[in-house]
Amino acid sequence: MNDAKDAKEFLTLIGKSYAFEGFQFFFQDPNRNCPKNCKLYTTCQENLTPESVYEVVEVTDRSMQCPNDFHEEEMILCKLKTPEIIISMENKDIYLGSIMEYHTIDCGKDQDNCPYYQYCQPSKLLISKGKIRIIKKIKKISDCNRNKHLSLVQVEKETK
Repeated sequence: MNDAKDAKEFLTLIGKSYAFEGFQFFFQDPNRNCPKNCKLYTTCQENLTPESVYEVVEVTDRSMQCPNDFHEEEMILCKLKTPEIIISMENKDIYLGSIMEYHTIDCGKDQDNCPYYQYCQPSKLLISKGKIRIIKKIKKISDCNRNKHLSLVQVEKETK
């Protein structure tokens, strides 16, 4: 847990058009053409975990060009974090610390009629393929429109 990709916040380089606070992105994997001996490789590629979501929390005034011309625009040094993921789950499935595949809750309600829709149908950006680990139970949902037994939980993507 001591390397940069496990830290709460860390620095990396991203394209100028994406360098603004609040921007979230899915990092698929490092560019295979980028040489590992590049002077920027550690900051630009190596400190990101493949198939993970990140959020820009601070944009610095430091910019640079990719020495290997893999980026079409200048890169900006930004501070990132892994965003907090809050979802709803059926109470019977909630075991703190457990690792599982997450399945969205499909109750047929649209986002205008249900205050929990965003938690039952979270963004694919936050819950992409892979498993999640349940970190904390936040609160029981006592007013589900479909009378489901749900709670809001904080989870993280399981990367191992």
